[in-house]
Amino acid sequence: MSKYPDDDRRLQQLATDKGQAWQELYDEMRSPFRLFFIKYGAMAPEAALELYQEAMVVLYRNIVNGKLQNPLDSTLKTYLFGIGKILLKKKGAATGNWDDDIPELPVEPEVESRQEQSAKAELVRRLLGQVGASCRQILELAYLRGFVMEAIAEELGLPSAGAARKRKHDCLKKLRDLL
Repeated sequence: MSKYPDDDRRLQQLATDKGQAWQELYDEMRSPFRLFFIKYGAMAPEAALELYQEAMVVLYRNIVNGKLQNPLDSTLKTYLFGIGKILLKKKGAATGNWDDDIPELPVEPEVESRQEQSAKAELVRRLLGQVGASCRQILELAYLRGFVMEAIAEELGLPSAGAARKRKHDCLKKLRDLL
């Protein structure tokens, strides 16, 4: 008899499913994993997300290749966090004196308040208004609409992608000076 029947059922589902079950697991585990490694591993949020991606790949391979099977000795969450710890140790990062157990307490995601988001959006709008229409246009094309430099050059009638890159650089410099 398994100590983790819900996770055993989920493992069976993951072993046969290639889509929805994996997406649900990914979404459910992302925030607690990231917050754990940001807090206890002293990692930057981007580095924690990258570690999460790597850990999920290892988990996927272990399940698909049959390395992880029922009955489980721990929850899937504990197993995933353990993979993250091992990957971090292999990278040579200082991991401190971590316990081998991962706390099962839910970790609330850090969410930026709407007021802070509004204030930042207003600052960006104000700064874009101060850099001028041509700079605003090139920055919007590059960052908001995701255009590549060749497309920006074509859209703005510039002679080359290098000219677009130079103009974008100059506009970013203006923005930095305003800050």
